[in-house]
Amino acid sequence: MTNTDLQDLKDLWTRMLGELPAPEQFELWLSLHTPETVRVGIQKTAMKNLQLNRTMTTDRKIRFASKVMLTKTNDPQKAAGQRTQNPPAVVPTGTEAVRGNSVSC
Repeated sequence: MTNTDLQDLKDLWTRMLGELPAPEQFELWLSLHTPETVRVGIQKTAMKNLQLNRTMTTDRKIRFASKVMLTKTNDPQKAAGQRTQNPPAVVPTGTEAVRGNSVSC
């Protein structure tokens, strides 16, 4: 992390969410997460705040952003930008039963 990263993230928060949290909050986030993860947390918080007609308190914004960041950091697939997928469906052949339905020949 550089001072530029820190200032860019603070500027992003101010532009999108208004009042900054305490400076220690950004230091904590950056000690736990990459600058990219913090950026995503701020952006998703801004989207949520818009959905709620900009009614989120500063405390709620911090909590929501923290949860987004923790989820992204703790889920390797989300961190890699991948989504989980359901396993491919198995198509029965012949006379196999399909979830309670019987197939007769």
